[in-house]
Amino acid sequence: MKKNYFLAALLSFVMISMNAQFTDDMESYTEGQPIFEGHWTDWGCGGGAGCAIMSSSAQAHGGNLSGNIPDDNTTDAVLDLGDKIYGEWGLEFWMYVPSGNVGYMNFQGTVPVSGGTFPVGNIYFYEEAAGSPGAGYIDFSTADETIWANFTYPEDQWFRIVANFDIGGGVGALTWSFYVDGEEVVAPDSPFANWDSAGGVWDYSNTISLGGMDLYSISTLNNYYIDDIIYQDSFIILGTQSFETLGFRSALRNDILTLKANEEISNVSIYNMLGQEVYRSSTNTSEINMSSFANGTYIVKVNIAGTEGTVKIVK
Repeated sequence: MKKNYFLAALLSFVMISMNAQFTDDMESYTEGQPIFEGHWTDWGCGGGAGCAIMSSSAQAHGGNLSGNIPDDNTTDAVLDLGDKIYGEWGLEFWMYVPSGNVGYMNFQGTVPVSGGTFPVGNIYFYEEAAGSPGAGYIDFSTADETIWANFTYPEDQWFRIVANFDIGGGVGALTWSFYVDGEEVVAPDSPFANWDSAGGVWDYSNTISLGGMDLYSISTLNNYYIDDIIYQDSFIILGTQSFETLGFRSALRNDILTLKANEEISNVSIYNMLGQEVYRSSTNTSEINMSSFANGTYIVKVNIAGTEGTVKIVK
């Protein structure tokens, strides 16, 4: 990453509101048990097994655990995104769909979910009735009455999903973008709404706010895992493909910042929101104790095999 680009990104972080959101590496839960706490809720189905997302050791992007949406055709977990009505918001997570299995999700306009307020969706990762393995689509109609977007994803591999939401113009003009495995699926500034063919307008009636992401077991072929979630009050900046393929990931828990990659991390620098460097290491670094750091937002700059990138950390 070029120095001027890094400084521009840092400046953009300084200018955003400082509402702390969350990261979740899924490591704090109990294997085999439903997850129904903090930012994890459900579609009013009770929060137990067969409803909530399940902690699983069958797959993990980092560490030993991930969250599983199984094949019971009843699980209906919701990741609470806070009913946002202004600002810029970025959501990133990693997903794993085993060969021949199905994945499904949608975005809700409010949490707790009330009657089903779908601004956009449904988002399918292989629908057995209409698709093929490794192919997905978003099925809400657009102005030309076609499927909104098609995409592909790798089976039996972890791949990255990024969604950015812009509520700068208010919820009645909320726009979004969506990326799967580094590829643009929904272009920036696309309406976060369904097309009303009768009225000939974008229907924002269900866009009450940026409510949450619904993860539903759509059929008995449904089975997928998610891990290493980042939700922040700014857009997720997509790194270069070379940086993504190095498998960089980070998590902050109990004041310990864990950094991982497929290759050695040779340099780490941490900057506060004033642009001041508060930490530097030129050795192989995987864990940093941040207990002495003041609460706030930090930009972590790393070098992996000669490739640089940044990540935002909120303590």
